[in-house]
Amino acid sequence: MGQAVTHEPIPAVRIDNEAVFEAILPRLRETVLAGRFILGEEVSEFEGAAARFFGCEWAVGTSSGTSALTLALRGSGLNPKSRVGVPANTFFATLEAIVSAGHIPVVLDVGDDYLISPQQLDGQSLDALIPVHLFGMPVDMLAVMQLALEKGWWVLEDCSQAHGATIEGKSIGSFGNAAGFSAYPTKNLGAWGDAGFVTGSDPELRDKIQALRHHGQFVPNVHESIAGTDRLDSIQALVLLEKLRRLPGEVEARREIAAWYQQALADLDLFLPGDMGLRCHVYHQFVVRVPDREHVRGRLQQLGVTTGIHYPTPIHLQPGAEGLCEVPTRPLAAERFSTQILSLPMYPGLTREQVDYVASTLSYVLSSHLARRR
Repeated sequence: MGQAVTHEPIPAVRIDNEAVFEAILPRLRETVLAGRFILGEEVSEFEGAAARFFGCEWAVGTSSGTSALTLALRGSGLNPKSRVGVPANTFFATLEAIVSAGHIPVVLDVGDDYLISPQQLDGQSLDALIPVHLFGMPVDMLAVMQLALEKGWWVLEDCSQAHGATIEGKSIGSFGNAAGFSAYPTKNLGAWGDAGFVTGSDPELRDKIQALRHHGQFVPNVHESIAGTDRLDSIQALVLLEKLRRLPGEVEARREIAAWYQQALADLDLFLPGDMGLRCHVYHQFVVRVPDREHVRGRLQQLGVTTGIHYPTPIHLQPGAEGLCEVPTRPLAAERFSTQILSLPMYPGLTREQVDYVASTLSYVLSSHLARRR
């Protein structure tokens, strides 16, 4: 006899913006009435707050996470067609940024934590590296930066899925030569549209990125390079200012929900995410690995639990990557994980009751699937 749906459907993600809207409404009205939409004081204010929060000398707002990575690479001083290491399991935008900046993605495998590590980097011929903090878990940047220092690699952190994560109490985004953040609406720090920013401590790189986001202008009406329009707008900056203030509470809520999941799923034979030593997870996603994922996912959906997959296809197997990247060794772990990973519902508004329902439903689906296979 099948399990009945006893709960309101639980989405994979939910974005609650009412409190944020009420908080910024007076300044939003002021900004709109003043017509201060492009590179206004709101952008500068957010940039200062972001630099302080992430422990860097500066932050530069951009139009998206993709543009943040691309502009950082363009401003890096890397020679054309530099070889840039990137993990196979990341969003396609990471590869796009490398190609758009005129470089060659070198796709590498990942470890059991889905992240790049010195083991995967051993013996690689690279000029630069993009370690991706994935699902909310930070890369072991202390070990990676030590290796990068020895090899002379330029390092750009991709922090788009781990706002608020720390390593030994130090924020991600402050370890590499620069870091790119997406502020897509579903992120831990999410805007009301496309937005992003770069953090760093090299003033020359900051100046280059500021020019590149604004048609190559270091001074008004003097265009020193072919660039584009990749600016953060003032309304998104207002949203991000308020959400940045709330980010520590958001991280605390996500970590509490993750602890509920870990307790509720402890008896299942699953690889559960969690802190690794002094690398603190912020649970942008709560990812497990399951057999026969599409069947499990479909049954969960029928029983009122929506899930996600991040990501179903490694970047080197995407049609758009054909002929544009190098794959020194087949990323077997990343390819295997891509058929198994499943993102359970994760957002600050989840209740203990909802988490228990997700866990019990997953347990039921997995046990039923196993019984049928016997």
